Amino acid sequence: MLNINVTPIDRVPLLPCLKLVGCAVLFSLFFSASPLYAGNGMGAHGPVSQDSGMEPGPQPGPGPGHMNRFGPGHDAKNLAYYGDWDSNRVFIIDVDNMALLEIVEDTGDGPYGCDQQDASTAYALTRKTESLTVIDNHFFENIGKILLDHKPRSTHHNSDTGFSLVSGADKVMTSLIWVNNNKVTKVFGVDKEAIPGNSDFGGSLTTGHPLWIDDENFFMLDRAHREIQLWSRHGGRVSTLNTPTSVHHIFQSPLERFDEIYYAVVEGNQGENRSPSILRFRIQNRKMVVTGEAILSNYDGAPDPDVMGSHHADFHPDGVHIYIGSAEGHVFVVNKNTMDVETMINTGKGSGHTTFVPMHNVAFVTNHNDTYMTVIDTIDHIRLGDIEVASTPPTGYKSQSHTSGVSTDQRYFYSAASYDGVFFRIDVEKLVDDEVLEISELDIEDELEHVLGLDNYDVNILMGSFIWDGEGDNM
Repeated sequence: MLNINVTPIDRVPLLPCLKLVGCAVLFSLFFSASPLYAGNGMGAHGPVSQDSGMEPGPQPGPGPGHMNRFGPGHDAKNLAYYGDWDSNRVFIIDVDNMALLEIVEDTGDGPYGCDQQDASTAYALTRKTESLTVIDNHFFENIGKILLDHKPRSTHHNSDTGFSLVSGADKVMTSLIWVNNNKVTKVFGVDKEAIPGNSDFGGSLTTGHPLWIDDENFFMLDRAHREIQLWSRHGGRVSTLNTPTSVHHIFQSPLERFDEIYYAVVEGNQGENRSPSILRFRIQNRKMVVTGEAILSNYDGAPDPDVMGSHHADFHPDGVHIYIGSAEGHVFVVNKNTMDVETMINTGKGSGHTTFVPMHNVAFVTNHNDTYMTVIDTIDHIRLGDIEVASTPPTGYKSQSHTSGVSTDQRYFYSAASYDGVFFRIDVEKLVDDEVLEISELDIEDELEHVLGLDNYDVNILMGSFIWDGEGDNM
């Protein structure tokens, strides 16, 4: 246990500032992201068909009920899956015991993350190959690859139909996979490499995150041509909405889950002096119609757009306020009803994802290019303080992972120091109530040295997914 005295910051004297030392404290690990509003349930998993396009491997297991292979007889109920971008490995972690359960080898190049599909299956996003690697959630095994016409960017599973969307990293394409047999049933878009050339913030990936609207329709985000495309899985492209710059992802308020009102993160363009924004639109008669835009640089005191850039936004638990980070080191709080920026909060460089802990009225902000996370009071929308969690990475690497999460009882917050190869856990109750901070960490590089004998091995864990108590969320 690591107890740190409180350093008061602003007007709430309950958040300590912490520096994680290099040695292991308590072993631990985790990952998560904002909920997606379509298809988060679990489906059945059947055998691999011979015509699935999937390279042969062992047959999938019957489903969760995991056994810790490093400690026979120990049940592992809550799991985290992380891909190692610099190797062909996926790490599976026992979240409750902060222990490395299994190493899945030979995934293919560049397993950036690992998305849960149905209860029995996860897909490793090998972004350097035109394939996905299928991981069986029962046996923790690599059971083969699904061949694609494009490199994979990310997925979204629909539990009602059993279909998953896989968006393209190098082509404006989306593959439709039936997870029951891991078969590509249809491919949408243009089979031509289309790397974005307009220098929009967010890099070279051709599409954004895919999203099911319902059982028939989905969004494809064309970052190369600055378009939101509405598609039908039966009838092709339905309509197109042009956007100010590329869009990273689309999301809904929990208050509007069954309405056709959507919010898109417009990433911005520093060279063109275009600010990031939140674009609100709705679907009317199968057409997308813009109903509002919150331009972040319009807020009084905001920096110039030439230093700004956004890639992720998250709804506050109240369903009204949107938290969106910007690269220069702020989180902007947007009111969805007025589409006004209500306040700007100082955070850290590369400010990206916000993870809320509603029971404690706090949120943790990932600062991808800084050494610390920022903690926010979500009642008054003010910064409480910073927690040192990572070392400064070399150019081109992230200090903190894209995904973080909270245990189902909201006791613990989990995330990872990406370049350091460390998964950590923060006791939120100690942080808020007891004026001390308890942090636990799992050093995966150290574990690999002990388990596999790999000395001086560098781990780079950027993105992953959870299975909470035997059920999977598609991150």
